[in-house]
Amino acid sequence: MPNRANLNLNVDLQRGVVPISKAASSLAALIKRANSTNQPVIVTQKGYPTGVLLPIGLFTTLKGLVDDRDDSEATLAPRTIDTIIAELTNAAQEEAAQEEVAAARRPNRRRKRAEAAPEDVTE
Repeated sequence: MPNRANLNLNVDLQRGVVPISKAASSLAALIKRANSTNQPVIVTQKGYPTGVLLPIGLFTTLKGLVDDRDDSEATLAPRTIDTIIAELTNAAQEEAAQEEVAAARRPNRRRKRAEAAPEDVTE
């Protein structure tokens, strides 16, 4: 199993990038290749990378790194439910204020039409 010091995230550009159609038809072979080379395989869709096949050892190592980081961040800055509610309330109030400003800036088209109508009428 890889550890943090020897993570191999390099992709073989010759064989490690495959279109989704090939990945769908040869998934077992791609998983076997990823495990034997211990390298990720990039899956593309319409020429753009959309997914990655990882060897299970590499995945568990990466997951462990993320979990360790999440644990350390949680101990640095705990957030209570009151803090979260206050942040959401402030965000909602700011959004409502921005909508009011935007509404005040929009021209009132009905009023302009109503003002223009009497000038066009001739007796």
